[in-house]
Amino acid sequence: MKKNEFIEIKKMDVKALKEKAKLIKKEIADLTIDKNMNKMPNLKSIKGKRNELAKILTVLQQKQLMAVLEKQTSIKEDIENAN
Repeated sequence: MKKNEFIEIKKMDVKALKEKAKLIKKEIADLTIDKNMNKMPNLKSIKGKRNELAKILTVLQQKQLMAVLEKQTSIKEDIENAN
């Protein structure tokens, strides 16, 4: 994955990231089947897909944690403003 592709992934929303992760998991499963059937000449492609999946899941986790943190912060601010 190139740097500009990673920047594009960071710009994606949570729903799109989940869809992309699901797609890559399917690709990894297909590549694994091909590997086991000796149809795949390049075994490094599975590793590349796994790395790509890891990056996507990392960004997804970061976005989810930021959403929770923002929600907690807004609740805390509402409580402070009420007092």
